This record gives sequence, C-alpha cells and structure tokens, in this order.
Amino acid sequence: MADVSQGLSGLDNMITKAQSGSPGSDPTGLGLGSLLGHMSATVICVNLLAGLIGTAYFMYGKKTANFKVVGWGIALCVVPYFISNTLLLIAACIAMAAAPFVI
Repeated sequence: MADVSQGLSGLDNMITKAQSGSPGSDPTGLGLGSLLGHMSATVICVNLLAGLIGTAYFMYGKKTANFKVVGWGIALCVVPYFISNTLLLIAACIAMAAAPFVI
C-alpha cells in the first residue's frame, strides 16, 4: 500500500511542476520542451487549413487519376511545416491552393 501512495505523491509533484512551468518540469526528462515550439495560433490554424485543403486535393486527384492535383495536395500537406514566417506561409498556401486551377 505504501508503494501506491508513494507513486501518487510522485505523480502529484510531476503535475505541479508541469503546471508551474518551472525549469526541470519536462516529465519525460528528455528536454524536449513544448511540442508546438514557438508557433502562434495563426500559424497553427493556417497549417490545419492547408492540411485539410491538401487532403481534399489529394483524395480528389486520386479518385479522378489527376496526378497534378495529387502533387499539389501533397505539397499543401508538407510545405507548411518548413515555412516559419506567417505572411510567407499564407501567401505560399494560397498560391499552392490556386495552382491546380491556373497551371
């Protein structure tokens, strides 16, 4: 019974450290930090929207055997992870979303 209470107190300490954001609060001990890094809410929303549009392009292109649309769909899903500037990301995603209709 003592092992269970000791385990719970260790869990409480870990939760307290994680909530306080104090140094050494990484529960894994690997120093990974935040999974989102320094991404703003705008960048996360643009990435999500680009991924949704890219997935739709990919599925439509696969269904119609249009490999140009499949390629732009894959690009819309992958490229936003490599662009950190918000304005450049928005411009690139708009250009890639319009590309199947223009090219």
